[in-house]
Amino acid sequence: MSLKIMTVCGPIAPEELGFTSMHEHIFSDCSMFRHRVRRIGVARDRGLVHPDEKLTLENRSFLRHNIALSADNMKLDDEQLMIAEITEFRQGGGSAILEVSAPGIRSAAEDVFALRRISSASGVHIIASTGLYAEYTWPQQYRTMTYEEYVRFLRHEINHGIGDTGILPGHIKAAYEVYTEQLESYLRAAAFVAGETGMSLQVHLGLDLSPEEVRLNVVRSLLEGGCIPERTILCHIQLLLGFLTLEELVGNPGRIPFDIQLHRELLQQGFVLSFTPFGFEADDEPLGMVQYPDWYALSGLVALIKEGYAEQLVIGNDVFTKLATRRGGGEGYRRLTDFVIPALKQCGVTERQIRQLIIENPARLLAF
Repeated sequence: MSLKIMTVCGPIAPEELGFTSMHEHIFSDCSMFRHRVRRIGVARDRGLVHPDEKLTLENRSFLRHNIALSADNMKLDDEQLMIAEITEFRQGGGSAILEVSAPGIRSAAEDVFALRRISSASGVHIIASTGLYAEYTWPQQYRTMTYEEYVRFLRHEINHGIGDTGILPGHIKAAYEVYTEQLESYLRAAAFVAGETGMSLQVHLGLDLSPEEVRLNVVRSLLEGGCIPERTILCHIQLLLGFLTLEELVGNPGRIPFDIQLHRELLQQGFVLSFTPFGFEADDEPLGMVQYPDWYALSGLVALIKEGYAEQLVIGNDVFTKLATRRGGGEGYRRLTDFVIPALKQCGVTERQIRQLIIENPARLLAF
């Protein structure tokens, strides 16, 4: 049987995929992040922004440094806006998007119907995901499942469709932020089902993880669960180049932290690494955390390409707020086409290596 890629509009051949962003959100709800922001009460008391306030030109500057304070900003829920945004991605040269929203940051299974309509209207292939996001976001029914129940959940969606929609996923999503035995049970189940079906698996890596935690808790769980490293994507990998704080950058500007030893280890084990986000302008300056600029992510990406790992690397914009869309004043889904690819060429990356990054690797990973 020939391999296929399952999109929200049905299966396509791998050669039809084209330029693919391998980590995006198109219809999602990340408003639960607000519960993790310590300054919500302070900001409300100061009258800076009301939690129910919509993103506007007047409050955009404040929200750039406090993105989660507006619940509206954290939701991608405007179908017409997303059609316009995704159409611009196609006009810039993009062809396909892996949509990695899952329970926890997906409002409802029915969101995939909107993905299908957006795909049809924009002409961009969209691949939806089964699986789960970070444990603290899980709806109640997933919080006490056994390993066997997670396996059945994933198998059912892969074979019958996401929720009751009948729309089949083309990818499995997982996320690691803090270790728990419950999370390990899900990671092992996702790894097993990915290995069993040949479907690709992508694991979100959270902030502030140490290399040792990635080795002991993420990689160990995946390998013991039965994942195929060559079909397992570890994303937000530039966060592990080094932790950037305002004090360190100002106090010692000549020594920006940069370490790709863990990246080499993961690649040598066969894993695929995803550099994402690009074009993300928000930060958390009030807590001393600064954004990871695109040039910093590019430095790690280019270094690994030049070491010969181009066939194990992918990229994505990771749009997940209204502020990040073009109509919200951000870069939208065009940062890859308009900046990242030209910058890679400027830095000496070859056309062949770029083709691997945005066309060949995604097609290989998403075909099963």
